[in-house]
Amino acid sequence: MESDWSTTSSSDSADDEGSVSGSEVEMHDAQADDRDAAWVAEQFPGTTDAVLSCPMCFTQVCFVCQQHVRFPGQYRAHSVVHCRTLSDQLFVFGTRGRLEPAPDSTPFEGEVFRLVVCAKCGARVGVVDPDGAYHLFHVVTGS
Repeated sequence: MESDWSTTSSSDSADDEGSVSGSEVEMHDAQADDRDAAWVAEQFPGTTDAVLSCPMCFTQVCFVCQQHVRFPGQYRAHSVVHCRTLSDQLFVFGTRGRLEPAPDSTPFEGEVFRLVVCAKCGARVGVVDPDGAYHLFHVVTGS
């Protein structure tokens, strides 16, 4: 089976390194990053503190967010992508300020949050509050 890929053996001279023959396939698109950045800016206008990704599969889940003032690593956003909201998994802030499963037997007087997971792998990435604001804290940040 013939291949369109040419290879350089270790015995080839240093002058041949980096040269590209006409039969080689270009594997890098120099303008791809610029096109991707322009698409994100068009689809998600506004300033952001970070681009957020799922910690398990690295799928991007948020392009426009604000970092929490008191809690580093936590972000607030008005919209997310590649996420699902699980309406049957409800949480409340407990006495220690941590999210705990909402009590199911008695009506709760505080805010109830719904779980938000990555649509690709199902990893928990945050919660959404009753006003529709997303609070993302299990995420990987990028710029």
